[in-house]
Amino acid sequence: MRKKIYIGLMGVAALFTLVVTAQTTGLAWINLPGLVLVIGGTFLASVIGHSVKPVLDLLRRVPALFQEPETMVRSPHEYRSFLQVAESYRRGDVRAAEKSALSIADDFLRHGARLALDPHNGEELERMLQWRIRQQKERDNQDIRILRTMATFSPAFGMLGTLLGLVTLLGNLGQSSMEYIGVSMGFALMSTLYGLLMANLLFRPLALKLEDRSRSGLMRMNFLLDAIMMLYQRQHPRLIGEYVHSAGPDPVTAQAAASRLKPSVQRLRA
Repeated sequence: MRKKIYIGLMGVAALFTLVVTAQTTGLAWINLPGLVLVIGGTFLASVIGHSVKPVLDLLRRVPALFQEPETMVRSPHEYRSFLQVAESYRRGDVRAAEKSALSIADDFLRHGARLALDPHNGEELERMLQWRIRQQKERDNQDIRILRTMATFSPAFGMLGTLLGLVTLLGNLGQSSMEYIGVSMGFALMSTLYGLLMANLLFRPLALKLEDRSRSGLMRMNFLLDAIMMLYQRQHPRLIGEYVHSAGPDPVTAQAAASRLKPSVQRLRA
C-alpha cells in the first residue's frame, strides 16, 4: 500500500512537471527564491503560532502520515497475550498475568491491562484510561491545527513572493524589453502557484487524512477501553475473546460489533 501511495505522488508530480514544461520554455517556471519564501514563511508563521517543538515533531512524522492507519483488529494473534492475561487473572494467578501483560504489543492495551491487575477502583481505572484518550485526542487536534495553519499561510506567502517580484519588475520597467517583462511576470506569478499547490495538494489533504486517522484511532482506543474494563471485572476470557475478535478492520463494523456486546459491558460495569 505504501508503494501505491508513493507511485501516486510521483505520478502527480510528473504530470504537473509535464504540463508546466509543455507550456513554458527553458527554466522560466522555476522560481527558487519564491519557493524558499513560501516554505520558509509558512514554517516561521506556524512556529510563531504554535511554538517550535510541535511543528518540528509534526514535520518529522509527515512521511508516516502517508501510511495506512491501524485498523481495529489486524490479526487474532494481536490479542493472544491479552487473552492470556485474562485467563491467568481469572484463575487468580496475578504474577502470571503480569508477565503476560508485558508481551502485549499495543501500548494503550498493555498499559491498561497492567493497571487493571493492580488494586484500583473501577472508576479510577476508567478515569486514567479516559485521560490518556483525551491526551491523544488533543495531540491529534494540535497536529490538525498546525496543518490548517500551514494551508492558510502558504498561499499568502505565495502572493507576497508575487508582489515582491512585481515590485522588482516595475523598478526595471523603463530599461526592459517586452520579452524580459513576460518572463519576469511569469517568474513572479510562480510564487502564487507554489503557495496554492502546497496548500491544496499537501497541507489540506494531510489535515483531512489526519482527521480520519484520529477518528479511527480514538474509536479503537475506546474499543480497547471496554476490553480492559472487562478484564478488570474478571469476565470470562471467552467473552473477552469474542468481544475483541468480533470487530473487523472497518471502524463501522467494529462499532456495530461493540454495540451488539454493549449490554454485557454495561452489566459488568453495573
